[in-house]
Amino acid sequence: MFRFISLCLVLTSCASAQSATLSGLVMNGSKGLPLDGATVTLQDTGLVVTTDAEGRYSFEGATRTKEVSVSNQNGDRAKLSKATSANMITFSKTGYGSVSRNVKSNDGTENVVLTLENKVTYVCTTADAKGRWQLARTVFDPMTKTSEITYLTDTEQWNFKPNFSPDGSKMTFFRRYAADGPCCGSWLSSVCVMNADGSGLHEIITGEDSFNTEPYWSRDGSNRISFNRMNVEEAGAYWNNSSGQPGSEQRIGPWGWINPHLADGRVFIQRSGNSFLATPTESGKAKYVPVQRVDKKFIHKIALSQDETMIAYQKWIDSDHNMYKGGVMVYAKFDASAPSITNEVIFDELDPSTMAWYVSISTDNKFLLFAKDGAIMQHDVENGTTTKVSAKSDPFKAYPTYTTFSK
Repeated sequence: MFRFISLCLVLTSCASAQSATLSGLVMNGSKGLPLDGATVTLQDTGLVVTTDAEGRYSFEGATRTKEVSVSNQNGDRAKLSKATSANMITFSKTGYGSVSRNVKSNDGTENVVLTLENKVTYVCTTADAKGRWQLARTVFDPMTKTSEITYLTDTEQWNFKPNFSPDGSKMTFFRRYAADGPCCGSWLSSVCVMNADGSGLHEIITGEDSFNTEPYWSRDGSNRISFNRMNVEEAGAYWNNSSGQPGSEQRIGPWGWINPHLADGRVFIQRSGNSFLATPTESGKAKYVPVQRVDKKFIHKIALSQDETMIAYQKWIDSDHNMYKGGVMVYAKFDASAPSITNEVIFDELDPSTMAWYVSISTDNKFLLFAKDGAIMQHDVENGTTTKVSAKSDPFKAYPTYTTFSK
């Protein structure tokens, strides 16, 4: 009986080991293109592969078997195979940074964006030579304090607030059509999607009828893009598929300003000083669960880390000035299960003579990127220091995001 049970365990373990397939995409965030020749290592399995010309990799059998000895009550010993799953996955390539993270599933997808080592890479709205606001990628060298800027758009319409897809291969943003008037009562805008290198642009929402702003990419695999619609009777939070056509968008809920998505499909909704996690439905209704916070000060321009444990935002604390001039930049601990925001840390203090806004969180939660008076700043969370990561000669910049998915 003992030998029979052992044999069954061996066969079961081997079958499990052969069935698991882990695959994904490695992007070159400094170019907006797939990264070939990157090394992908599954810790605790001994499995190593390199990415192909399209930046893709695959582990056929993301588990390995090892022999262990067991004994029964009579002291008889036998060997059986035990499936060992990978706990960590590491992505690396010479000249690029290395990223390690926990494996969510040995039979799933793990995507990553690598950028040039010892450089700071981001995409933001950047003024061009004609004074138009375009999207551009910046690779900043802290040693020489110089920037390499690559423009990704070239239009008369102004382009704002880029946000990357979870695999880093595409980005979404909004494009302003009506150029006259202060923000945002008379503005009209579309929501666009394009590849990370600036190619393949298409509009999922047209810009002739309403003001559509602050697009966020979903994290649950549905490839939806949410946005906030203004200047129409049916204002509110909407979404559309990333490959969808104008007119196919759906209203998410009857009220609230939409912010980042969670991997379980919930979305962060803000209404005045109250924060909620909402579960949208196809009927346009949503279930709202309050997020516990230390106070009800208005927070906006929210970013959520890739692992969903850290949140960052601008917090309006001085009512004598508007939400930008009267705000501070904050990061905090986020607990999606409670849900709650705790342990707030101000990393850019109140100063109405300046304007700091829009924040992005690095993949490892060690750095925060934000705009301040036309320059781009980076805050080191561990050291508590902030440095400028745009050159003196750079044009005006705003709305920065790391080229990794972090909003």
